[in-house]
Amino acid sequence: MANYTHPHICQCLSRLLAFRRHFPVTIAGHRRKSGQQLVEEVLSLAQGLLQLGLAPGDVVAICAYNSDWYLEWLLAIAFVGGIAAPLNYRWSFEEARLAMEAVRPVMFVTDESCYTWYSKLHQNDIPSLKWHVLLDSPSSDFTMWNVFTPEMLKGHPVKLLPFDYTWASEGAAIICFTSGTTGKPKGVTLSHGALIIQSLAKIAIVGYNEDDVYLHTAPLCHIGGLSSALTMLMVGGCHVLMPKFDAESAVGTIEQYTVTSFITVPAIMASLISIIRHKETWKGGDTVKKILNGGGSLSLELIKDTSILFTKAKLISAYGMTESCSSLTFLTLYDPMHETTSQLLQTFGVAGSNLIHQPQGVCVGKAAPHVELKICADACGHIGRILTRGPHIMLRYWDQTLTNPFNPYTEAWLDTGDIGSIDRYGNLWLLGRTNGRIKSGGENIYPEEVEAILLQHPAIASVVIVGISDARLTEMVVACIQLREHWLWSEQSDSNEEFHLSRKNLQQYCMQNQLSRFKIPKLFIVWRKPFPVTTTGKIRRDQVRKEVMSQLQFLHSNL
Repeated sequence: MANYTHPHICQCLSRLLAFRRHFPVTIAGHRRKSGQQLVEEVLSLAQGLLQLGLAPGDVVAICAYNSDWYLEWLLAIAFVGGIAAPLNYRWSFEEARLAMEAVRPVMFVTDESCYTWYSKLHQNDIPSLKWHVLLDSPSSDFTMWNVFTPEMLKGHPVKLLPFDYTWASEGAAIICFTSGTTGKPKGVTLSHGALIIQSLAKIAIVGYNEDDVYLHTAPLCHIGGLSSALTMLMVGGCHVLMPKFDAESAVGTIEQYTVTSFITVPAIMASLISIIRHKETWKGGDTVKKILNGGGSLSLELIKDTSILFTKAKLISAYGMTESCSSLTFLTLYDPMHETTSQLLQTFGVAGSNLIHQPQGVCVGKAAPHVELKICADACGHIGRILTRGPHIMLRYWDQTLTNPFNPYTEAWLDTGDIGSIDRYGNLWLLGRTNGRIKSGGENIYPEEVEAILLQHPAIASVVIVGISDARLTEMVVACIQLREHWLWSEQSDSNEEFHLSRKNLQQYCMQNQLSRFKIPKLFIVWRKPFPVTTTGKIRRDQVRKEVMSQLQFLHSNL
């Protein structure tokens, strides 16, 4: 018998029916659905999955663009005790095949987003697959499959109450894949409880509520987009769904539907600001009230621009990861209701820099109410590995054994893989990744610390620090920089012309900002193309390092 005291993400259906029955809760293209209509679609689809034979614990892989249908499938799968495994449509065929081999889905739900690799999938590639479902019109690529449509699966009208949902073992709800800055993505098993706890944290700290009109700027296959979607389902807000992010479309959508909230990463925010600056009129600045940033810290320039173009919006930055079910800490960067942050952005000088960037790293704020953090440091200092414990952490990686080292009800701590410290006010300072550490002359150097200093220079638009092999130092610190408009790189080390930048200029700047000499880059490379990133916008540092080494080898061979 089911134990209804346990958390379940489909508990949001009761609120949608009780408080948003006749109000729009999803807008996707020409389709608008009220709370009741969404609930009916979910229940009808869940009934169809049961009749087909989907059992508790069965995995259903989904690869699709953002839509109301995607939300319905996530809820319907969970309703019957299945486990949804969202796949990234930007993956290559090999990445998708490896992910499906790992989670062994019995059903694959897709749309046109992954036609490029779906057509390469053969019946014997994934032996576990029993059923294929196509969300849009079939093409000739799909004649090899016995393909269902949602309409073929949906059952007859069902009674709305009471809801009779089911759980998978361990309370597993979703397998969310890491973005994989190195190596293949790993399937992170998240429980219903972790997802609901994360939603409650976002409701408490960001302030989401039923009056929100939330624009989905992030794909639902990523933990940021997924956790925010579930938060909005819990409060009963309205979801505005674009198939995939496009800055110009997003700006128009914000104005058309009076969007009040969205999430972002630095690359998304930069592209939105670029579009808005070229508009003759901009109405969204008064409607947007909440912006949550993740996937990396915003530069001080982006914070300032955001406060100018979204004048009514509270800007909050979050630090977290898939294994912790999204956000661990939150930091308010700008709040129009608080005079102190407004004054900070007006002065935008030393005080602004010191707020976010310090020699000990980048401040990412205080832990969410449900999160425990601790630093595992050596006996000599307060900087070390960042560990976390609580009901928010993953159950396990999917392909691990069932012995669960990360059960939230044990004393286990999850190693985030990050290095940092906690100050006396409870703020977490992020120094870098354990696996990104550079060992130079016997000293540890974390790239993020050096990047934070260089990003404050008015000439630097973006920077990536890598370590390359060096016979004398073991590794040498190299800075790959992108210059802002009007700035020129000078090979003359003593150049002091206005808007000219040189290696000597930047090294002196690092010393003036209290960066230890052994951390200062020995070599600077002007990067004239976009940095390679993952689908979530994280820098592919390993790929940058390979390109740097290739360039240096080429130069050496031509000397």
